[in-house]
Amino acid sequence: MRNALRFLPMFIGFVLPLFSQPHMAEPVEQREIGGKGLNEKYDIDWPTLQLKEAQGRIYPLPLHKSPMVVAEKRFVDNGDGTVTDTRRRIMWQKGDNGKEVTFQEAQEYCKTLRLGDHGDWRLPKPEEGETAAAVELMMPIHSPDTYARFDLYWSSDPTILIPFNYQPARGKEVLRVYPARGGAKAFVRAVRSLGTGKPDSGS
Repeated sequence: MRNALRFLPMFIGFVLPLFSQPHMAEPVEQREIGGKGLNEKYDIDWPTLQLKEAQGRIYPLPLHKSPMVVAEKRFVDNGDGTVTDTRRRIMWQKGDNGKEVTFQEAQEYCKTLRLGDHGDWRLPKPEEGETAAAVELMMPIHSPDTYARFDLYWSSDPTILIPFNYQPARGKEVLRVYPARGGAKAFVRAVRSLGTGKPDSGS
């Protein structure tokens, strides 16, 4: 008992300063998401989304209790018939030419295309037609065939076609590219390069 009483002042002297220190709040990041009234607020302890109404009322929407990584939106709809891929630094034609044509006709279409105040359009490279772009640029399938799963588009390589207008999570696997045989016809979705920096290889 005496030993316990002897260490009591030492224990109090050690613990008391801890309670006297001012509380430092964890850093919190907050920003508005896409101008749609959603504010993203998170910290290590309690990440949340906050829904802000026009009247100013805020409703917290709790998320999973773990640090959150916020990714910038990769694809940006420019509102002029074009979509920018900020990762690859290219601009896509949002629609297409509307009909199947030969490779030579596809090249001519790109040369004469004037869209979004730009005239430097080209056919996409085979690697640029990745799944993320296909999902972002989704359109109804052109083919009247009931069992058609996608449409084929010309790439810059006359021997390679790129699939678009497919649902990645449905049906059989869709390949990234398909061979173009002699006399082939396909649709056209033009693209143009942005800037002079080395583009990201995508995912």
